[in-house]
Amino acid sequence: MRRTALAVTAAAFIAAVPLLSSCSGEPRAGAAAVLGDDERITVSQLQNRVADVRAAQNASPQADEMIDQSGDLSVDTLNTMLQGRVIEQAAESHGVTVPRGEVQRTRRAEADSVGGEKQLEAMYLQQYSIPPEGLDTHYKQQLMVQGLVEKLGINPQTQEGQARLGGVLVEASKDLGIDVSPRFGKWDNEQVRLGQADTPWIKQVSATAEDGALPQQ
Repeated sequence: MRRTALAVTAAAFIAAVPLLSSCSGEPRAGAAAVLGDDERITVSQLQNRVADVRAAQNASPQADEMIDQSGDLSVDTLNTMLQGRVIEQAAESHGVTVPRGEVQRTRRAEADSVGGEKQLEAMYLQQYSIPPEGLDTHYKQQLMVQGLVEKLGINPQTQEGQARLGGVLVEASKDLGIDVSPRFGKWDNEQVRLGQADTPWIKQVSATAEDGALPQQ
């Protein structure tokens, strides 16, 4: 199904990366994570993002169910933020850009396919803990992955293709030099993942990749 394909495209390649581990050190004070020498995700920024998710969940008729299922939201949210930066770094390294108009067209098309914008927002909030204000960024990052697939001539229907793009993401992760506060766990470059973070959008990867489904423009 197209909406599922768009939600998990990037994860298909993150999940295909070899299960190896790497170490991280102690980030600077006040930071949930440090990327390289001059970029930080502060604890305050992370808390604000978590608050956005909780506010959206609390406004939903399924609030109790969503909150019960969202697990350690701080860790999972930081994981999603970091994975997003890895995708952006990979896109930048390979000259892949996504115009805002393409993001909006893709979002409108998917909203139409699920019955409207409200239904789209509810779907992403319930299934992936993405609040409405985070959807444009999510779509942009997924379209970046599609752009990488096209530019690098990768066939995502093959194990070789998945491994190749997985390697691109691992390289981008290493280039960023991600260092996470022990409070939230350790970042693993080889898995492109924060510790044992629970990311629902990764769990549906295998079936989507086998079906050969990719986001449509």
